Amino acid sequence: MSKKDDADEVFRISAAGRSLTDDVSLRTRRYLISMAVRTLCFIGCVISFLVFKNEVIGWILLVGTLILPYIAVVVANGGRERPRELPTTTLMEPQQGLPPAEQS
Repeated sequence: MSKKDDADEVFRISAAGRSLTDDVSLRTRRYLISMAVRTLCFIGCVISFLVFKNEVIGWILLVGTLILPYIAVVVANGGRERPRELPTTTLMEPQQGLPPAEQS
Protein backbone atom coordinates (compact mmCIF):
# COMPACT_ATOMS: atom_id res chain seq x y z
CA MET A 1 0.00 0.00 0.00
CA SER A 2 1.21 3.44 -0.79
CA LYS A 3 0.81 6.50 1.42
CA LYS A 4 -1.92 7.79 -0.90
CA ASP A 5 -4.00 4.61 -0.37
CA ASP A 6 -3.68 5.03 3.41
CA ALA A 7 -4.81 8.65 3.22
CA ASP A 8 -7.93 7.76 1.20
CA GLU A 9 -9.10 5.13 3.66
CA VAL A 10 -11.94 6.39 5.85
CA PHE A 11 -12.99 4.77 9.11
CA ARG A 12 -16.48 5.08 10.55
CA ILE A 13 -16.13 6.01 14.21
CA SER A 14 -19.75 6.54 15.19
CA ALA A 15 -23.25 5.53 14.32
CA ALA A 16 -24.06 9.01 13.05
CA GLY A 17 -26.72 9.10 10.37
CA ARG A 18 -26.51 10.80 7.02
CA SER A 19 -25.96 14.53 6.87
CA LEU A 20 -28.84 16.97 6.80
CA THR A 21 -28.07 17.91 3.19
CA ASP A 22 -28.17 14.26 2.11
CA ASP A 23 -31.39 13.66 4.04
CA VAL A 24 -33.16 16.66 2.50
CA SER A 25 -31.93 15.66 -0.95
CA LEU A 26 -33.28 12.12 -0.52
CA ARG A 27 -36.68 13.32 0.73
CA THR A 28 -36.94 15.87 -2.10
CA ARG A 29 -36.18 13.17 -4.65
CA ARG A 30 -38.87 10.89 -3.16
CA TYR A 31 -41.42 13.71 -3.26
CA LEU A 32 -40.63 14.58 -6.89
CA ILE A 33 -40.95 10.94 -7.94
CA SER A 34 -44.34 10.74 -6.20
CA MET A 35 -45.52 13.90 -7.96
CA ALA A 36 -44.31 12.53 -11.31
CA VAL A 37 -46.39 9.39 -10.72
CA ARG A 38 -49.36 11.61 -9.81
CA THR A 39 -48.96 13.55 -13.05
CA LEU A 40 -48.90 10.30 -15.01
CA CYS A 41 -52.05 9.15 -13.19
CA PHE A 42 -53.81 12.39 -14.12
CA ILE A 43 -52.79 12.17 -17.77
CA GLY A 44 -53.84 8.51 -17.83
CA CYS A 45 -57.17 9.44 -16.25
CA VAL A 46 -57.91 12.06 -18.90
CA ILE A 47 -56.88 9.72 -21.72
CA SER A 48 -58.92 6.88 -20.23
CA PHE A 49 -62.11 8.97 -20.02
CA LEU A 50 -61.80 10.88 -23.30
CA VAL A 51 -59.98 8.54 -25.69
CA PHE A 52 -60.67 4.98 -24.52
CA LYS A 53 -64.04 5.66 -22.85
CA ASN A 54 -63.03 3.29 -20.04
CA GLU A 55 -64.59 4.62 -16.87
CA VAL A 56 -63.28 1.94 -14.50
CA ILE A 57 -59.61 2.65 -15.18
CA GLY A 58 -60.36 6.38 -15.31
CA TRP A 59 -61.87 6.37 -11.82
CA ILE A 60 -59.02 4.27 -10.43
CA LEU A 61 -56.46 6.71 -11.84
CA LEU A 62 -58.48 9.68 -10.54
CA VAL A 63 -58.44 8.23 -7.02
CA GLY A 64 -54.67 7.73 -7.34
CA THR A 65 -54.34 11.33 -8.46
CA LEU A 66 -56.22 12.53 -5.39
CA ILE A 67 -54.48 10.30 -2.82
CA LEU A 68 -50.85 10.53 -3.98
CA PRO A 69 -50.21 14.13 -2.78
CA TYR A 70 -51.12 13.18 0.78
CA ILE A 71 -48.89 10.09 0.68
CA ALA A 72 -46.02 12.09 -0.88
CA VAL A 73 -46.15 14.77 1.82
CA VAL A 74 -46.30 12.23 4.65
CA VAL A 75 -43.31 10.35 3.24
CA ALA A 76 -41.33 13.54 2.55
CA ASN A 77 -41.94 14.96 6.02
CA GLY A 78 -41.43 11.67 7.81
CA GLY A 79 -38.40 13.02 9.63
CA ARG A 80 -34.83 12.02 9.85
CA GLU A 81 -34.03 8.40 10.40
CA ARG A 82 -32.25 7.45 13.57
CA PRO A 83 -29.25 5.14 13.56
CA ARG A 84 -30.21 1.49 13.89
CA GLU A 85 -27.75 0.74 16.63
CA LEU A 86 -25.50 2.99 18.67
CA PRO A 87 -21.86 1.99 19.05
CA THR A 88 -21.05 0.20 22.25
CA THR A 89 -19.01 2.05 24.84
CA THR A 90 -18.51 -0.86 27.21
CA LEU A 91 -15.51 -3.14 27.22
CA MET A 92 -16.20 -6.51 25.70
CA GLU A 93 -13.55 -8.35 27.73
CA PRO A 94 -12.87 -7.61 31.38
CA GLN A 95 -9.47 -6.10 31.95
CA GLN A 96 -7.24 -6.66 34.91
CA GLY A 97 -7.46 -3.89 37.46
CA LEU A 98 -5.01 -2.55 40.02
CA PRO A 99 -4.64 -4.46 43.28
CA PRO A 100 -6.30 -2.94 46.34
CA ALA A 101 -4.29 -0.35 48.22
CA GLU A 102 -2.30 -1.49 51.24
CA GLN A 103 -3.50 -0.18 54.57
CA SER A 104 -0.87 0.88 57.05
